[in-house]
Amino acid sequence: MKTITIAAVFLLAFPTLLWAKIPSEITLATTTWPPYTSGVSPEKPGIVYEYMTEILAQNGINLRIEAYPWSRAIKMASDNNDIHGLLTAVYEEAPKLLFTTTPIMNYKVNFYTAMDNNWRYQDQRSLDSMPSPLCIILGYGYGSPIDEFIHNEANKPKIHTLTGGNAQQRLVKMLEYKRVAVIIEDELVIQSYTNNTANIRFAGTLSDSPFYVAFNPNLSWCHDIVALLNKELAEPKNIQRLQQLVSEYTAEQP
Repeated sequence: MKTITIAAVFLLAFPTLLWAKIPSEITLATTTWPPYTSGVSPEKPGIVYEYMTEILAQNGINLRIEAYPWSRAIKMASDNNDIHGLLTAVYEEAPKLLFTTTPIMNYKVNFYTAMDNNWRYQDQRSLDSMPSPLCIILGYGYGSPIDEFIHNEANKPKIHTLTGGNAQQRLVKMLEYKRVAVIIEDELVIQSYTNNTANIRFAGTLSDSPFYVAFNPNLSWCHDIVALLNKELAEPKNIQRLQQLVSEYTAEQP
């Protein structure tokens, strides 16, 4: 009993030993998702980009972030040993990965239509009258009930799926040019791309949901990094820093 107590005290005195298996550099994949994972300049690389880089640096870990089309980012995080996980994700997007249980932050998923369309999402029944096509991004998890709608084979003719790079920007442009009827995206992302000048309208909120960091479960240190991040993401000082970053980035938007 005395030996166990001494060991516990020693680990508490030198907490970095708890994470000894975690490498000094971690690589996470993401996609271009302003203002969360990308920004307007190298000095402003994105809210989550800055936040997670700072948190890991406090623990002696260098974070490398690589951007890809979203479906490719998910595949690389699952299959590529050089990519250790995803910077931001929800479980529905990558169920094979190991997620933190403490979220990074929340995001608000909204519907948008052209200005001359009066459809509005209120609940699941609203989807029956939703104009088509609905434009989505390959690999994205939007949450219930829209995920069930998307995966229903009967709804395939009503859906246009975007693949490749710059998907968010293309998504907004397709709605502006009325090539699609409805899009779904986070409100801060929409603000980043439209500058409040696009000819699109808010058409209801699907969800206000958390997103997380996720890691390849085959990594020998995946449980250690998840435990570390669960602790750090719940720290009041880190939450305060996140709020500061959000304020800085949203203040820069028109």
